[in-house]
Amino acid sequence: MKALGVVVTVVCLALFGVFAGLSAVLSRQAMQAVVPVALLVFVAGYMAFLARALRGKKVVLDVDRDRLLVDEGRGGVFPLAGAALGLWRISGTGVTAGTVLHLAGGKRPLRIAGRDHRPGPALRLDAPPVQSIDVLLPADAFEALLAWVPSLAAAPHHAARGPLRCQLLVNPASLRGGLSVMAPWLLTMALVSAVSIVLGSLDVFASAAGQKVAIAIILVIIAAGLVMTVVRSMRKSPALEIEADPRGLLLRDPRSGQILAAAPLGAVSTARGFSRMRTRGGEIVHTTLVLRIPGHSDVSLAVQDMRFGWVDAVPSLPTPRYVVGAPDWFALVDLLGVRRFLVVQDDGFV
Repeated sequence: MKALGVVVTVVCLALFGVFAGLSAVLSRQAMQAVVPVALLVFVAGYMAFLARALRGKKVVLDVDRDRLLVDEGRGGVFPLAGAALGLWRISGTGVTAGTVLHLAGGKRPLRIAGRDHRPGPALRLDAPPVQSIDVLLPADAFEALLAWVPSLAAAPHHAARGPLRCQLLVNPASLRGGLSVMAPWLLTMALVSAVSIVLGSLDVFASAAGQKVAIAIILVIIAAGLVMTVVRSMRKSPALEIEADPRGLLLRDPRSGQILAAAPLGAVSTARGFSRMRTRGGEIVHTTLVLRIPGHSDVSLAVQDMRFGWVDAVPSLPTPRYVVGAPDWFALVDLLGVRRFLVVQDDGFV
């Protein structure tokens, strides 16, 4: 995706240069006729290029003893020794979409992701989470690949599992999520107003030199606020953590470790529904689940994946406060006994 961004930037700069050159040699009337046609051609070409770039291509992975060959070696040869596992997270929300196998030894590292894969407790996640991957596999094919990795093959994948742990992230579409991201910018605007009032009371704006100093101070504050807003939007930390097993369910604050609620699993009820999020291009429908835990307010969450739905008619619910990824969603609906109502649409991924 980074390479795609570089290509688009270069093409846009080239287009700007072409227009600048044409404006120097063509009349105003000719430019009025040329520019709309050129923009239409550029937009059509850009959409075709983007569709092709985002579609991706299929590759063949072969395991030959202790190494992995991509497209019979044309895409690189990577030793399986020293491979490490990590999480694959979706940019923007930070939810987990699967597990990533990190391989090194070629001209560049190779990151193979298992979509919807949830690592067992015996598998160590030594690699840091990533948001970009090179190859995407279904969960079952990814699990089969892990059996060939020497450092992972000995791990008891099917050993007795510990309690289920799911981290809930704040839904960026919710009011709380929006305010959380915009908090640094709102504070920046308040600080700019306060500084302007103070500088005005000191007659700093009365002279040209004072105006330059005041503008410099305000610009520094605004730049710092923008940086803080961007950094905060990129940092996604869990707001709640669910720990559950067939006997009971705990709701924990992941920062302090404080247990917020605890109840037998049979006492936890659920409500299924969907939520709508309006965008400029229409609306996005998310599958929603509400957990009703005795002694605690309802916990509403949605899965950040458009493949999911409910088999029966369900009501529209308010925007959920939290979001999870597909691996945690599968685990939760299994544990809570609503998997039979879940529908997973086929999106053509093989």
